[in-house]
Amino acid sequence: MAMIAERRPISVLLVEDNPDHIHLIERRLRDGGLDVHRASSGKEALASLDGIDLVLLDYRLPDMSGLETLQEIRRIDGPSVVMVTGMGSEEIAVEAMRAGAIDYVVKDATYIRMLPEVVERAWRLHDLTRRAKQLQRLAFIVNSAEDRESIFAEIVNGARELLGAVMCALLIYEEAGLEVVAQGGSSVDPSPALMDRATKVLESGTTDIEGEALLVPLSKGGDEPLGVLAIISDGRTFIEEELDLADTFASFAGLALRNLRRRELEQRLIGELQQTLELRRDFVNSISHELRTPLACISGFATTVLTHWGRLDEETIRSSVEKIQHHGGDLTNLVEKLLDFSFLEQGRFAPEVTTMDLKPTIETSVEDLQPLVGGRQIEIDVEEVKVAADPNLLHRVLSNLISNAVKASGTDEPIYVRAVHHDGVARIEVEDRGTGLSEEDAAHVFDPFWRSRHAIKAAQRGSGIGLTLVKEYVRTMGGEVGVTSKLGTGSTFYFTLPVAG
Repeated sequence: MAMIAERRPISVLLVEDNPDHIHLIERRLRDGGLDVHRASSGKEALASLDGIDLVLLDYRLPDMSGLETLQEIRRIDGPSVVMVTGMGSEEIAVEAMRAGAIDYVVKDATYIRMLPEVVERAWRLHDLTRRAKQLQRLAFIVNSAEDRESIFAEIVNGARELLGAVMCALLIYEEAGLEVVAQGGSSVDPSPALMDRATKVLESGTTDIEGEALLVPLSKGGDEPLGVLAIISDGRTFIEEELDLADTFASFAGLALRNLRRRELEQRLIGELQQTLELRRDFVNSISHELRTPLACISGFATTVLTHWGRLDEETIRSSVEKIQHHGGDLTNLVEKLLDFSFLEQGRFAPEVTTMDLKPTIETSVEDLQPLVGGRQIEIDVEEVKVAADPNLLHRVLSNLISNAVKASGTDEPIYVRAVHHDGVARIEVEDRGTGLSEEDAAHVFDPFWRSRHAIKAAQRGSGIGLTLVKEYVRTMGGEVGVTSKLGTGSTFYFTLPVAG
């Protein structure tokens, strides 16, 4: 009986009223390793079905026929039945099979000797039928689970239940390789040798069985790798039918994981789309405000000059025109940002990189930005180095970063601009001693349309694309950007540029 998958002996109910037959059959079945129980009538058999795996049912019984007993066992969804009939009773055997018997045996001179093999064959069919129903139920459960933890748990528990395993581990393929995400039964870390086998199974897409470990891929060769089921028996060897069950269950599990990944991707994309829509809405509101302020100033000063032209002195007119020019410059700067952002999104932005001395370029840019900073102290400490950069883009990067530093710090706080070079890279920093950023804000500071909570709360002007443009300007020149910040103590924005050879 080595093929039997259950760890306990098969429990057989022998329904027979002939004492001599009972004695001979019981001894033969016990010699075959079976757990034998007795019943001498149909009614006694029906009362003795608890814990029984298989019923060996004689056709001729004193109170009710074997067919009547069989029909009642099937009605209550009891164990599988092997019908025992007399010689020349083939019609009864056929009727018994139609009524739901799993097999039949004819009482001839050899039938008692053959009974263990008959029971083994019947049990094999019974066990496969039971597991097929179990597989169908488990497949439904696995595919109806909603969240990752539930799906993982259903997969490992279902595999253990289906294959009678002492342990099952689910290994999912991630970017870093196979990772154990769930275990059922004995909680033991898979050995390096088992992980190596699992990796080979993942790559080949073929089942691997060696000893008590069965490794089944969740996707077949050629499909996108998903993971591996590692199923450990209690020391027995898995039979061929169990390998087919494991493959089928793994296919259902793979389908559940694909659906899970698709659902998670959809949820992530929906979340990102919703976030983008919210950011664009905030961007439209912010841009509307950014446009409205200088337009209102331009319109107001122009109306004042036109309405009171004859009564205004030359100094007042000059001052009004200068303010119109200033706010017109703000509008031009904003429009240039929007155009740059549009070109960058379309991939149509091409910098004009040239070799340039970094220190005089930074000093000139800072000097040009004096009207922007309103007399704020800017301390410059820049090493002499030549870089490969676009002068106009470098000016825009510094303008954005210094402008942000001005908004984030008090009027009496200095702003620091530094530059050092090392290993072929120049690092330029703009530091302020202002409000600083939380870790969450710092992680999003270069995102399109994003504005810090402090800026929103303080009603500071800004389009939410300045730092995004800084990142893209620097990227197109071959550098990287970053920020180090602590809430309440200030921020240091930095970017790198390649040193010219």
